[in-house]
Amino acid sequence: MSLWLDEKSLLARIDGSMTLAEVEGALAPSGMTLDVPGAETSPETVAAWLAGGARGARDAWLDPADHLVAGLDLRLHDGRRIVVRPAPRRAVGPDLIALVVGMGERFGKVEQAWVRVHPVGVKRPSVGHVAIELDPAVSEEEARLLDAMIAQLSA
Repeated sequence: MSLWLDEKSLLARIDGSMTLAEVEGALAPSGMTLDVPGAETSPETVAAWLAGGARGARDAWLDPADHLVAGLDLRLHDGRRIVVRPAPRRAVGPDLIALVVGMGERFGKVEQAWVRVHPVGVKRPSVGHVAIELDPAVSEEEARLLDAMIAQLSA
């Protein structure tokens, strides 16, 4: 298990097997945090936390220029690996990270993730309340597309 911190970019490369509590403990000496309530005592692994939708993470709509995950190493169920190098979300092509966060390991498991960290006690930017449905149900068409993607990745 390891964590590597880049304080200038506010990114930490974290093993997916680390618990949130271990991550918070490793970040604390640098004055950094995931800024997730309860993380300091959570036994949940980073991989499971991301697969479950990153419960407790700050709403992305409060600061659309920020991002929770900047890159990751994903092991697909058939053994192949996908590496998404850390980059600003707006600077890259298709959002492969969206196939991971909140997907319950449907496509594979996170081995490592580049996660945004924040200085402890520093107020973060906010655009205010966003009045749209933030977690709409998946449509039949979206469900078919996801099933087709799974079938293709399993072939």
